[in-house]
Amino acid sequence: MSATARRTRRRALATELRTRRRENRAHRDATTRVKVSDFLISVGMPEDDVDRYGSWAGRKIVSEYRAAHFGHEPRKTRKRTKPCKGYPNGRWIKVNVYRADDPALIAGARKYNRTAPYVTEYAPAA
Repeated sequence: MSATARRTRRRALATELRTRRRENRAHRDATTRVKVSDFLISVGMPEDDVDRYGSWAGRKIVSEYRAAHFGHEPRKTRKRTKPCKGYPNGRWIKVNVYRADDPALIAGARKYNRTAPYVTEYAPAA
């Protein structure tokens, strides 16, 4: 195979790979992702309880996610907290986000006693 043919073949393969990656990114970005706090509010938990128990529920949910996804970590995003001492505008923290229909959300919330009553009859919208 000549050098010109190899170069042409490499360019064609690179173009195909770029196209495939672009399609995968578009599919990934089209999925709805939710934070644990948004999920708990959507199942009917009061906001005060979400502030109080959301962190522990998130730990249970992330452990379920890791178990279901061979140890991989969920995607992360940044969230501004409520104002607190030293941070009048709140501070930025990293939180995990999950697909809205991820079974780890329900399984993890069921494992935690404080959030289990809210998700016993919950079924995600199809």
